Amino acid sequence: MTSLLFSLLVGCGEPEPVVTAPPVETTVAPEVALPPQVARAVELAKAVLAQPNDTEAALASKGGTPAELEGLLYEIAGEPALTEAYATGMAQ
Repeated sequence: MTSLLFSLLVGCGEPEPVVTAPPVETTVAPEVALPPQVARAVELAKAVLAQPNDTEAALASKGGTPAELEGLLYEIAGEPALTEAYATGMAQ
């Protein structure tokens, strides 16, 4: 049994060198120009996300109101292109 293990170890030889691929360069997509109402909704929504415990203060810090944000979101939801632009803006 010992000779079998020894022959297997000797027969294996040196381990193959590990070849690693060069690092892949990632590029950040440039910011997309958003329609004005979408840009405003994104600005207000991000303010709320940054300060979720005081929505009104978050909106006021950007000169907005809950009614303004609600109206913008209804407008955006009514048009698929604006909805897609809003999703893109929120992801940036």
